[in-house]
Parts: sequence; structure tokens; C-alpha cells
Amino acid sequence: GLVNALLLKDPDTFRRNLTIQRYAVIPLSTNSGLIGWVPHCDTLHTLIRDYREKKKILLNIEHRIMLRMAPDYDHLSLMQKVEVFEHALEHTHGDDLARLLWLKSPSSEVWFDRRTNYTRSLAVMSMIGYILGLGDRHPSNLMLDRLSGKILHIDFGDCFEVAMTREKFPEKIPFRLTRMLINAMEVTGIEGTYRRTCESVMVVLHHNKDSL
Repeated sequence: GLVNALLLKDPDTFRRNLTIQRYAVIPLSTNSGLIGWVPHCDTLHTLIRDYREKKKILLNIEHRIMLRMAPDYDHLSLMQKVEVFEHALEHTHGDDLARLLWLKSPSSEVWFDRRTNYTRSLAVMSMIGYILGLGDRHPSNLMLDRLSGKILHIDFGDCFEVAMTREKFPEKIPFRLTRMLINAMEVTGIEGTYRRTCESVMVVLHHNKDSL
């Protein structure tokens, strides 16, 4: 609520409708509560899984390619693992999400609006998630509104950089920005709407750091 109020108060972010997609959460006790249903939304994992099933593409095709190249992947050095990973990227497109946005839009105008909403909402939560130290941003914790194209984050269990300090597989990245997410943006990738949105949101957050 506070962040949305700050974004609506700033003329630049208000003009571009930069706000967080929210949903209701009602605590009932220290370890239970009710979470509101978010209509017209699916997780990125579900969307990509269904898309690949229809296209007869293995869900874990990238992982299969990596294991085909290096069956002993777990025992490789860091640089060797990077090489195998890059090999998998070279042999896959990573455009599933971009294709989904296009194929599920009834017109080019709707597609353009959804793509813009997608990019802006992803950028807004990238910056806010970074400030909150929000981790565990896997595809099942990111949802896409099928009508607006906006990204909605769920599961805020790993906040305040908890994921960065855990003993096993600590997260070292400030937010999720993978190839598939970038490919679904405009032709300039992050150098356009995404970057401008990130900068605008960060300016607002910086100016209101005492409130936050």
C-alpha cells in the first residue's frame, strides 16, 4: 500500500500507471491465513509448460541439452559449468513467453499494450523486490495476468535478503532477469521501457527512503 501510494503521488510514475499488482492476504494466526484468489492469472511455469506441451517441446529441454553435453555436470568446475550452460542457450530460443504474449492476443494493439504492461510491471517489482531483499523468484512465484499482461509476484517468504545468506545455494542476484523474461520485452530488450521504468521507480524509492 505504501509503495503504491508513493508511486501514485509522483507525476512521472503516475502518468505511466506504475504500481504493484496486489492481492488480499488475511492472517488468522501466527502460522495460518487466507490468501485471495487472483483472477485471470497463471504462473509463468504453468504457461510455459502448457506452451511446450502443445509445441511438443520437452519442458526441461535446456537441462537435457546440458546433460547430453556433460553427463558428469555436477562434478565440473565453475567455468566448465558456464560453458555447458552457454551451449544449452545457443541451442534453444528462450522465446516461449514472448510467443505466448503474441499468440494469446486478439490483435496487434492488444499485444502491444500487454507487452508494455508486462515490461513495466516486471521492472517495478524488480526494483521493489531488490529494496525488500526479495528472493526465491522462480517461475512458479511469478504470475502473468492473461488480460492485462502484468506480472504479479507471490510468496514473499524469503524477504530481507534471507535467500542470500542461506547455507545451501545462496542467491547472489538482486532480482530475476533471465533470457526468457528479456526476450518477451520490446526489440531493445532492457534498454528501453524496462530501464526507464526501473530508473523512475528507484528515484521515487530513494526520495522516500525514510518512509520505507
